[in-house]
Amino acid sequence: MAIYMKLAGADGDVTEQGHKNWIELLDLQWSMSRTVRSAVGVGKNRESTSAYVSEITVTKYVDSGSKGVATNAFVGKASDVQIDFTRVEKGQEAVFRTLKLTNAIISGLSNKATGGERPVEVIALNFTKIAITDKTAGVDNSAGSQSVTTYNLETAQTE
Repeated sequence: MAIYMKLAGADGDVTEQGHKNWIELLDLQWSMSRTVRSAVGVGKNRESTSAYVSEITVTKYVDSGSKGVATNAFVGKASDVQIDFTRVEKGQEAVFRTLKLTNAIISGLSNKATGGERPVEVIALNFTKIAITDKTAGVDNSAGSQSVTTYNLETAQTE
């Protein structure tokens, strides 16, 4: 499995046909939560807050895309970002999950280097909307169904 990110102004080193010049990611973290209050002794009438959507944090090697990442981080340029999760399907990479971030801004950039290992960058992305597209595959790896979930943080609504 590979994870690739397309960020405007930051061409990476990926050579895979469907993601040429994208940035390869080593790690991605993201979560959502909400506070739910339950009164003791009452299983009904629970109250909850709006969803808390964390920033997406990704880790990548320092590569040819690093200059563009740093430039975007320093100037706070907002752009749409796409992140594709792939798996091998019928001898080639196929996307099984896509995250599309609207108005994404790099809110954090840190670098880490350890002696003898390739340096990495950790990037935090803040965004106003997230669309999650999942694609299933059949038993024989044939194309299955597709589902999309979109959450707009500005309106606190799904679309």
